Amino acid sequence: MKWLLLIIGILILVLLIVVFTKIKVSIDYKRVQTNDLIHIKLSAWYGLFHYTFKVPVMKMEDDSATVVVKEEQEMNGKTNKEEKKKLTAEDLRDGFADILETLQHIIGFHKIVRQFAGKVQVKKFTWHSKVGTKNAAHTGVLTGACWALKGSIIGLLTTYFNFRIMPSYSITPDFQRWQANTSISCILQFRIGQAMVTGIKLLRYWKGGKPHFKSRKLAKLSGDSNKQSF
Repeated sequence: MKWLLLIIGILILVLLIVVFTKIKVSIDYKRVQTNDLIHIKLSAWYGLFHYTFKVPVMKMEDDSATVVVKEEQEMNGKTNKEEKKKLTAEDLRDGFADILETLQHIIGFHKIVRQFAGKVQVKKFTWHSKVGTKNAAHTGVLTGACWALKGSIIGLLTTYFNFRIMPSYSITPDFQRWQANTSISCILQFRIGQAMVTGIKLLRYWKGGKPHFKSRKLAKLSGDSNKQSF
C-alpha cells in the first residue's frame, strides 16, 4: 500500500512539474532575395531540453513543375538525417484549399485562441526589412505602405499577446535596385499546462464541426482517409 501511495505521489509530482514548466519558443525568419529560411527552437528547463526545426529554401525544380522542400531537424544537439520532399502542383493546390478551410474554422476558435495568446509572453520581437525599386518615387511610396502595414500588424499582435518588451521594427529603402528582404526574430514563452488546457478546449470545439480537407494526410482529420486529390 505504501509503495502504491509513493508511486501515485511521484506521478502527481511529475505531472505538476510538467504542467508548470515554461516552454520558450525562438522563431527566426529571413527572406533574402528569393531565399527563405525559418528556424524554430523549443527549449525548457534553462536549455536542458531543446529541439530545433529548420525549413531552408523552397525553390522550383528546373526540369519539373515541383517544389523541393528541404527539412532539417535537430534535437538536443544531435542533427537528424535531412529529408527532401517533392510537392506537385496538385499538392500545392490542395494545400491552399486546406489553408482556406482551416481559416474558416479558426474564426470559431477565436475566443479560445485569444485567451491563450493573452498568456503567451513575448520576450523579444524584431522585424526589419529592406525594400526598393529602380524608381525613387515608387520606392518612397512602397516604403510608406510597408511602414503602415507593419504598424497595423504589430498593433494587432500587441492586442493579442502579452508583450514584455517594446517591438522593434524598421523599413530601409533602397533606391538603386529591386529587392524585398526581411527578417523577423521573436521569443515566446508559455506554460505547458496553459497549452494543454487550450488544446483540450480546441479539441472539444473541433468535434462540433470538423473541416473537410483535400490533401490525403489532413483528410484523415475529417474522417475521410480515402479521399483522393483531383
